[in-house]
Amino acid sequence: MCTDSVQPPGAEETGTGACHTSPVEVCFLGTGTPSPDPLRCGSGVAVISRDASWVLVDCGRGVTHRALEAGLDLGSLIAVLLTHHHSDHVSDLATLAITRFVAGAPSALRVVAPAGPCRRFAETCLDGFEDQAFYSQRTAGVSERPAVGAQGFVPSIAPARVLGEGGWVVLSAQVDHGPIESATGYRIELDGLAVAVSGDTVVCDGIRNLASGVDLLVHEALLSERSSAEALAWNASACSVGSLANDAQVGQLALTHLLPTPRGEGEERLFVEEARSGGFTGRIDAVSDLDRMSVGVRGNHNLRRR
Repeated sequence: MCTDSVQPPGAEETGTGACHTSPVEVCFLGTGTPSPDPLRCGSGVAVISRDASWVLVDCGRGVTHRALEAGLDLGSLIAVLLTHHHSDHVSDLATLAITRFVAGAPSALRVVAPAGPCRRFAETCLDGFEDQAFYSQRTAGVSERPAVGAQGFVPSIAPARVLGEGGWVVLSAQVDHGPIESATGYRIELDGLAVAVSGDTVVCDGIRNLASGVDLLVHEALLSERSSAEALAWNASACSVGSLANDAQVGQLALTHLLPTPRGEGEERLFVEEARSGGFTGRIDAVSDLDRMSVGVRGNHNLRRR
């Protein structure tokens, strides 16, 4: 994790004990890419409320294990929000559904996904398991096998509500990830705070609409000088993300899904410096797996490592 923090005028420096004052926390369960990396799982961002209920944006390789490492209660998971049908964003979905089932969660895993291949994958991800796969794994009082309840929607550039319950409001908007069908980002609102998660996309109107005025923007980032023109045609450069954060007047910026994969804080700093060149003067973090951030809390101790 690498941080570049600029204190806004009048902002109060917070200590580690103050990091838990926000009613909303983000835990980065997976910050990697399709490339195998033991330190970075596939994409997964948990947004957690004060009462420990949470939503998960994407469920890539290893995210279920990271959720357990983070101490999250799988039974308190409200929904999984899938951004698009790339393997590093969805491949752990069946594992999550099965692990919740074994842990005794009585309900199906709720999944919100854009219509098309992403929703179809969610609906069918458990079909390859015959009932015998779960023999003796069921907790008394739950169903005979795990289940996924998939809720599909057709994304549009204008944000639209896809989930609203218990104080949670989730908006989606279509983003631009090249040939990938129905890629979407999300804006999650709770207790007067807002977090936008880009998924994979270039900077476009959809993510601009979702990011406007949020307390925290979580966005993928590529290093321009080390990425091909082809990759930058459907993924965002760190510089363009910094420009987006500045234009959208976000509170803080977290960079994830970093390409090429950084090795150590020195390489992570390159992403932060490029994002800073886009004009954003607020706090920027290049995050790692299991980093945590209290939403809306400013100061150099806001982001905490495992």
